[in-house]
Amino acid sequence: MKPEMIKLSLSANIPCGFSNSEGKIQTDAKMTDLLFKLIRTPEMKTLIEKVQTERSPFFVICHLPSDYNKAPKVWQFHFLPLFDKQNGYIGTFFHAHEFLFLSQLEYVDGISPYAVTTEKPNKLFTDREWDILFFTMHRLNSKEIARRLNIGTKTTDNHLNIIYEKAGVHSSGQLRAFCKSEGFESYIPPQLLFSDKRVIKVSNNNVN
Repeated sequence: MKPEMIKLSLSANIPCGFSNSEGKIQTDAKMTDLLFKLIRTPEMKTLIEKVQTERSPFFVICHLPSDYNKAPKVWQFHFLPLFDKQNGYIGTFFHAHEFLFLSQLEYVDGISPYAVTTEKPNKLFTDREWDILFFTMHRLNSKEIARRLNIGTKTTDNHLNIIYEKAGVHSSGQLRAFCKSEGFESYIPPQLLFSDKRVIKVSNNNVN
């Protein structure tokens, strides 16, 4: 990437940056602000090492706390290694955006993508119940949920019965309607999200 192209990219209105072949990193103001939340964490070192050694496109998902007691946000970082005509490594361009979600049905219904959060909407359900509720909202049956959570189908059904009672519903269809009315669609249980090696979790305790 030519210097003028790097300069143009860094002037874009999105968080982005460029790491050259020597490992020198340039970032715009928005990316600098995001990386500042990682600067004092072990995850930052891991991320920098990956940027400098990975030679194929990759992405990571970072759970970043927000300022002023706002809900934590989930950000997706995309990394694109660049090469010259002789296949020599030039550097890596990267940018970030809030992790947005939209199901196919929501797309058909004309709903706009919405930001994902890992903060519980309320304290009505236990962690395990939120796991099961998440998969139920995405139309998985008890057997499929049990397999994903590595628990028994009977255990899953028992949890579902408790969830139905707490929500005041009697079927999965009614439960999905209840979740939609309560705005639960944007919540992803962090214990599910951070089981992926491409995901970096940064807790509020790591950021001043």
